[in-house]
Amino acid sequence: MKVKKIISSNHLIILLISCYLLILTVISTVACYFSYQRSKVELLTELDMMQLQAAEEYKNLTDQFWEYYMPIFENSSQYYPVLQSYFVSGSTGTLSPLDKFNLSSLLSQIALRDNRVQWVAAWSPSRSVNYIYDTEQRTLQMLDDDFPYLEHLQKKSKAMEIYSEQQYDSQGVSWSTLAIAGGLPAGMGKGSIIIGCSLAKLDQICQNNSPAETLQFDILVDGNRIFSSGDRPVTDQDVPLPGQNGLRRLEGRRYYLSSYVQPSNGAVITYSLRFSELLKLSHKNTPFVLVIILVLVLLSVLLYVLLIRTISHEVGMIRDGLDKIGQKQFDSRITGPFFQNSFANIAESINEMAQSLKENIDRAYFYELKQKEAELQELQSKFNPHFLYNSLELFRARCYQNDDPETAELIAQTASIFRGFIGSRTFIPIQEELAFSKRYLVLFSARFDDGAQILYDIDTEVLQYGIIRNVFQPLIENYFSHGYDAERDDNSILFRGYIQDEEHIVFEVTDNGLGISPDRLSQLNASLHEPITSEKESYGLKNLHQRLRLFYGEGYGLSIYNNPVKGITIKMVIRKLKCSEGEN
Repeated sequence: MKVKKIISSNHLIILLISCYLLILTVISTVACYFSYQRSKVELLTELDMMQLQAAEEYKNLTDQFWEYYMPIFENSSQYYPVLQSYFVSGSTGTLSPLDKFNLSSLLSQIALRDNRVQWVAAWSPSRSVNYIYDTEQRTLQMLDDDFPYLEHLQKKSKAMEIYSEQQYDSQGVSWSTLAIAGGLPAGMGKGSIIIGCSLAKLDQICQNNSPAETLQFDILVDGNRIFSSGDRPVTDQDVPLPGQNGLRRLEGRRYYLSSYVQPSNGAVITYSLRFSELLKLSHKNTPFVLVIILVLVLLSVLLYVLLIRTISHEVGMIRDGLDKIGQKQFDSRITGPFFQNSFANIAESINEMAQSLKENIDRAYFYELKQKEAELQELQSKFNPHFLYNSLELFRARCYQNDDPETAELIAQTASIFRGFIGSRTFIPIQEELAFSKRYLVLFSARFDDGAQILYDIDTEVLQYGIIRNVFQPLIENYFSHGYDAERDDNSILFRGYIQDEEHIVFEVTDNGLGISPDRLSQLNASLHEPITSEKESYGLKNLHQRLRLFYGEGYGLSIYNNPVKGITIKMVIRKLKCSEGEN
């Protein structure tokens, strides 16, 4: 009663049970469907393999016919005179013993070429007596008037014709064979040599332990059925087109039909299976799947009943514990026992929450103190640079007093550069950044005795946009550290800037220096995208590249190329941003 009360009073439980039953129904349907599909595919795959084997066996029967048929008509053949005597000579009656022996030898040679040949007959319309060679008894016999293929031979019009399976009894011997008739060469007369081939292997393929009782294979040539493994009539109109296998109605019942066209001879190999039997075989695993699902349902219901009996008591214990914690009784604990791990985990989590709540408050307070301490240390680490400016100005005045204007100018440039390094703005006009780079270049030119020619080719339109601070400094340092050749007097570095499109600005710094090997260039370009792992890397090209990508996004940054003659070009792509846009 308690379980029923809980269920009836809890709409959520009712909803969950309904969803569970619905899911089980869907799972059962899907499982049965996939089981059916898998069994059906396996069965049809097996039948398709049998169909291909039957097609291959039929192909072997027909393709090998000419291999053992034509050689006997060659002029060099010892049997050529025998054939001429049989088909061309005026004799139409019974053969003499010698002629019988020669004809028997000829026909036996054809039969020996393929163990599927059961008999070989020579038929001439001008002869009153024709003969057939029995491969089992190795005897030559007269062809009876009730020979089943006689009417076909009289109407034969093609070089090779294939006749359907027939039963033929002669002198105590019974044959059930497929017949293949071949014509005669020009000048040989009229008639045919017809070969009866055993269909034992074809029957074995079509009846190879198949579980389908209504399975039937048929072979149709030019609309005529020449072989069938059953008695069900199948016509050319019943056969589906290749690739359009499906259901057909035969004898008032639905059958599944599949067809395959043999490319070499155009024969159509089909198999048919009653649709009700196909369904039955495809659902062979369905009862087993349903039993498993039923067992799972019963186990689920039993488990649910056991759980629902304890849920009310355990929820009550958890509710009481939460009420105490809500009253700030952080020392209170929820005790068991709990029969469900989920409730035990919840109770344990609540106990841990009560235990750590005060610790979290203290930790938050501690973090707040640490944050203030860090901010204080950051403020203390900053210094007022005015004393440095005053000192540099004093040095510059002394240099003028000592008649050293060049050093005084260098000191002035150094003071300007220092102001640029520690400026509060991170996004400045491009014109200002270029001015800073020129002052920086003055220092390096002085260091290297003005040994490098510095050129600028900046489009005027570029100057109206902004850029992040200190981008040209690493490029200048890189040139004088790695590209400058002290032994030459024609060192040069060119700064180019232009608008690439509506969104991009490109700067290229080109020098005629020492250059970089291809392997090292590849490594250098790859290393630009790797994380900075040392203090040395935090000031160079990698730092600049990652600053550009961090500010502008993916697709922006540096790329390095070797020039066709000497030196390298460092290409820097940035976004077109006004100073007001960059600061935002």
